[in-house]
Amino acid sequence: MKNLFLLKFVILSLIFSSCEEEEEMVINTATARVQVIHNSADLAAASVDIYLNNTLLIDNFNFRTASPFIDAPAGEEITISVAPSTSMSSSQALASFNYTLEENATYILVANGVVSPVGYSPIKNFSIEVYAMGREIANNASNTDLLVLHGSTDAPTVDVVETGVGAGTIIDNASYGDFAGYLELATADYTLEIRDESGQTTVASYGAPLSSLNLMGTSAVVVASGFLNPSNNSNGEAFGLFVALPSGGDLVALPASKTANF
Repeated sequence: MKNLFLLKFVILSLIFSSCEEEEEMVINTATARVQVIHNSADLAAASVDIYLNNTLLIDNFNFRTASPFIDAPAGEEITISVAPSTSMSSSQALASFNYTLEENATYILVANGVVSPVGYSPIKNFSIEVYAMGREIANNASNTDLLVLHGSTDAPTVDVVETGVGAGTIIDNASYGDFAGYLELATADYTLEIRDESGQTTVASYGAPLSSLNLMGTSAVVVASGFLNPSNNSNGEAFGLFVALPSGGDLVALPASKTANF
């Protein structure tokens, strides 16, 4: 009887151990690629901490900087939290957002808007804009692929017209928060005119020196950033066009030949 009991105990132990091993084997290893860009011009968010779930992902993340592309868990819900740069944990977050990323997909996440309840006009609430078809390199090695985001809270709907090589209207009626999709451009130096919604009045002009910046074969994100009227927005940073490279770091300012005047 004692032997029979012992045999049953051994069998149950083996079954339990086997189940534990199987459980360990099914741990989720699926990942997606993610780049985070800080484009919130609110002075209260000038430097923030970014958490992935409860783990500090980016410490002291400054306005107009970007992370490199990183691997993030896919196929399960994750939480991206934005906290003050003095934070000790994700529990101090200013805002949190939940996502379920698709395995092997590439995402661009851009922090936009303001966290302050006063001092900004118009107030566009803090958000993270997500583009789920991101690229780390150009589709064609001879081109530069540019993803464009309208991220200026007080700028109206605009058109972007290329006048340097005569490409014409390359973005039509972009409003705040809109991704215009990737422009697959031959790597050259361009002139970009920002025009009002009618496409008739030029309100700003920028150089886009893709060749001079050696961006052949590269994919990048261009963000409209800052305020048209800083005096109405706590004297925050002025409007401009900035480029986030896939390697991350400080955003690259496109040179202005005519500053914004809407």
